[in-house]
Amino acid sequence: MQKSQIILQNGFSYKFWLVLLFLAAFILFIFSIIHVNVYTGSLYSIQTFEDRINQLNEENRTLEINFTKANSLNNLTSYVQNQTFQKISNIKYVRVLESTALAK
Repeated sequence: MQKSQIILQNGFSYKFWLVLLFLAAFILFIFSIIHVNVYTGSLYSIQTFEDRINQLNEENRTLEINFTKANSLNNLTSYVQNQTFQKISNIKYVRVLESTALAK
């Protein structure tokens, strides 16, 4: 009898087990390739998102600087000068007693 035709006690031959072993190894190899592909795609996506986050942080920093410049004291004084305010000549202070309460 040849080795590939030897029947084991449970009724399967060596050839059957050899084919089954190679099939299992092939399936595991295919799954590992798929897993590496998914892993690589995930890493690429993460890097893309991190780059976008850095870009948005830079844009946010620029917008904060522009907002601060727009609301600076220089712009406020130019706004006040363009309005129809009148310059006061003297200031009068009013003294409020502590025991006094306002009534309507």
